[in-house]
Parts: sequence; structure tokens; C-alpha cells
Amino acid sequence: MGPKKLFLPFIFAAAAVGVIAYLLVHHQSVCLQCSAAKLFSPEVIKHFIGSFGPWAVVIYMLLYTVNTISLFPPIAVMSLSAGFLFGPILGVIALTLGSFCGTTATFFISRYFGAAFVDQMIKGKAAEFQEKLGRNGFMVILPIRLIGFPPWELVNYASGLSHITYRDYIAATMIGIMPAIVIQVFFSDRLSNFNLKDPTLYLAVGAFVLLAVVPAMILKNHKGKR
Repeated sequence: MGPKKLFLPFIFAAAAVGVIAYLLVHHQSVCLQCSAAKLFSPEVIKHFIGSFGPWAVVIYMLLYTVNTISLFPPIAVMSLSAGFLFGPILGVIALTLGSFCGTTATFFISRYFGAAFVDQMIKGKAAEFQEKLGRNGFMVILPIRLIGFPPWELVNYASGLSHITYRDYIAATMIGIMPAIVIQVFFSDRLSNFNLKDPTLYLAVGAFVLLAVVPAMILKNHKGKR
């Protein structure tokens, strides 16, 4: 495969980011509600995506997929925005669909658009990981997705380089990330409707802290045993 084809997905992602940025700037320039706000502020982004009406979730899915491919901004920014943009129920649906599309896209980019290029991008860090995936992919991916480590994009691309089947990869991924999806959406939704008298706010903050602390404790314990 020629060098140009290797870069096609990333060129497409960069172009998509540019188009989205242009549309956001244009939206702010013509929207009376957003004209006084700062560009790329949460309020402007929320109103911009909401302006698509019934297509808002689809636009979010596309943005999430592009974000996963381009690696910028950090995927956590998009993940935490779902509850803010759509509320708890639709937010979970949007983030689940976005995660499905993003992880699928990076998996197949890695598998079909040049293993040598992707392997160079992750700098050989995934060699041992790829070997394990080839032996028992589902049971390797599932706990990784549950604790959120190694980093999201590294797992996506390394999986595409391995012999894991797409079925095992996507099944383990979606099962493993569901707790994090629910917690992140719940947390961002409560923050966007901030009220110190709301008991669910403290529940959301507590769950989010556990989401960050528990994986770190598991990793520390695992390293200690090794």
C-alpha cells in the first residue's frame, strides 16, 4: 500500500476537524444567543450541536469518531460532554454509539491501512499486548476496558494489528466501557445542572472519583505483585 493511502484516514480526520471548526465559528457569527459567548465555550458547542435538531446525536457520533481517529482533543473531553449536551438518557445512547463507531474506525484503520505505519506510531509498545490478544482476545480486552488502562487509542490500534477477531474486540470493548459511560454521562449531566441541594450531585461526584481511583489502585496492586 502506498504512503499516501496510509495517511488517508488521518488526512480525512484533520479535514473533518477543520470543517467542524469552520461551521462552529460560522454558527457563532450568525447566532444571536452565542455571539456574546467565547468561541468553543460549552454553551456555544451545546447550542451548535443542538441546532441540528433530530440529527444532533448523529453529529455527536461523527465528532466522536473523528476525535478518536485524530487523537485531539483528548477523548475524555468528548466523553464528558455527552451528559452536558443531551442529558442522562440520550447522553448514554449518544456516547455508546460514538464509542462504538470510534473504536470500530480505529480498529479497521489499523488493520487495513498499514500495520507498519501504525506500529511505528505506537512505537513498538504493543508487541507483547498483541501477542496476548492473539491467544485470548476477549478476556484480555475486557478487563482493560473496565479499568481504562492502557490508553484508549493504544488499545484500539494495537488490537487492529493483532489477530483478535472484530467480534471479540467490539464485544469486550462495549461491555467493558458501559460502567464508565454511565458514570461519565451522569457526572457531566449533574454538573451542567449544578445544585448543591441535589443529593444526586454528590452521588455523581463520588462515582466519578471512584472511576478514577479504583483503576489506579488496581494497577498499583498489579505492579506490586509483579
